[in-house]
Amino acid sequence: MKRISKTIIILILFAWIGNGINVEAQQRRPHYDRPINRSIVMNKHDFEFLYKIIKQKSFKDDRLELLSVGVLDNYFSCKQCVKIMSLCSFDSEKLKVLDIMAKHIVDLEHADLILESFTFDSNREKAAKTLLDIN
Repeated sequence: MKRISKTIIILILFAWIGNGINVEAQQRRPHYDRPINRSIVMNKHDFEFLYKIIKQKSFKDDRLELLSVGVLDNYFSCKQCVKIMSLCSFDSEKLKVLDIMAKHIVDLEHADLILESFTFDSNREKAAKTLLDIN
């Protein structure tokens, strides 16, 4: 039997239980308190699983809660971040997703992919500031 990653198990339990994690408390938790191996990006299979679970949720708050759990101990490419942000209808929601994922993005040299996903220049500027603040 294939070994299932700890993140997938947490996501399955969280999706099954429903609620339980405070998104605001999760966002305040510093992600930079441990050494980061920036060469590790969530593999395609695990990312697609995370994406599908988030996509299945109807409400944006539920999606943000699942994403908050999904980013724990994981790192993402800009392309993966954009794909998660594509689930959002409005720039304000995309900014919240970026706030959650920003400290977990490993290839900031491709940040233009993220910035291009915003409709308005003012939101692009906010996103750029978010990405600059993590360095």
